[in-house]
Amino acid sequence: MTDAIRNRIPGDRIALGIIRKAHGVRGEASVEAWSDSPERFNDVSAVTLVSPDESSTREAAIESVRIHAGRALVKFAGIESPEEVQLLQNWTVEVPESEARKLDADEYFLHDLVGLRLIDADGVERGKVIEIEETGGGVLLVVSGPRGKFDVPFAADICTKVDLDARTIVVSLPEGIEDL
Repeated sequence: MTDAIRNRIPGDRIALGIIRKAHGVRGEASVEAWSDSPERFNDVSAVTLVSPDESSTREAAIESVRIHAGRALVKFAGIESPEEVQLLQNWTVEVPESEARKLDADEYFLHDLVGLRLIDADGVERGKVIEIEETGGGVLLVVSGPRGKFDVPFAADICTKVDLDARTIVVSLPEGIEDL
């Protein structure tokens, strides 16, 4: 299972990534891609930049993109210096949800997993996904279950079937995971 674009943003936008820092002296931004590939930025030209607290937005045009060390180096029109880029540090780069790329089989927008019920192979409900956490070790589903909250790794050997239409994830939970 792979994850595609990671976050749904209010207003039916999808976040493609986050501006981490300035790169060079000509106003390029080093953008951490929240998709499977930083090349995704080559497919868009108009984006919305959204502040970390979501109180401010800025429409922007992408002039150029190049890939360096796993990040997209994006040149936005009208942003000409590293100092201007630093003012946008930690802002997300978003597109309308209608422009999201089409997913392959066994790919899911992580925001679509929130609200799904976890059921085991016997059909017993084990909980409901209430949020997604991204960690250095991968994606975790935060689940609210009968005994409280617990985390489930979003991995193919644990989450064996995702059915968005039925709003379920069939799981094979490791023993004791609900008690952690």
